[in-house]
Amino acid sequence: MIKSALASRHAVQKRDTRKNSSSPRRTHAVDVFERLQADILHCELKPGIRLRLREVRAKYNTGLSPLREALMRLVADGLVILEDHKGFRVSPVSRAEMIDLTNIRCDLESLAIGMAIEKGDDHWEANLLGRFHELSKRPQFLPDGLPNPEWEVRHEAFHRTIHAGCGSSWLMFFCGVLYERSRRYRVLSAQIRVQKSDRDVLGEHEAILQAVLARDATTAVSLMRDHLGRTTNNLLDYYPEIE
Repeated sequence: MIKSALASRHAVQKRDTRKNSSSPRRTHAVDVFERLQADILHCELKPGIRLRLREVRAKYNTGLSPLREALMRLVADGLVILEDHKGFRVSPVSRAEMIDLTNIRCDLESLAIGMAIEKGDDHWEANLLGRFHELSKRPQFLPDGLPNPEWEVRHEAFHRTIHAGCGSSWLMFFCGVLYERSRRYRVLSAQIRVQKSDRDVLGEHEAILQAVLARDATTAVSLMRDHLGRTTNNLLDYYPEIE
């Protein structure tokens, strides 16, 4: 996981360099990479599907060279698999990865919360209150039942603001990497909200907020672990086909 995260960080640095390059092919490859990455993380490209180059080229309006470059970067990030004589396919989801991601997220976010409660100042508290207020103003789902993209943006901002008080850029970076890699499982979990309609997601965030503002690290960590674990438990209960 750390190796993949470092590869992702290096890719970001390369992307910043490419933005200053005059080469349109490399700039287009970055655009294709980011679009593919977003579609995989949001399950627009379903876990495990075959990525046939002709179809993908048509879908993303791209040439073969930038597409291959983008796919190889996704292979390095673990979101795409390259199989001998079979080509590319989206990496499948799995119980093992889901549980591993949840466990590592719980450990790192517990560390980040503890450090943030110890070091966070009044400005950090004010930012956290603002991010929760913004989150509370958007529904998690749109009227058609689909996940609300604006809610997801505000949800990520709320979690990142909690971490920001820890004072460690590396810890924040790895928490961010794990958040992104967990996105596919959150999307899948959103699909079973009818079966689990008793879950009060906003209430969970508010409870975490109150514990953090009270500087109660033990309660805040316990609530965060429970919050992260609910998504995993829901999927284990309702998607037994995830192997």
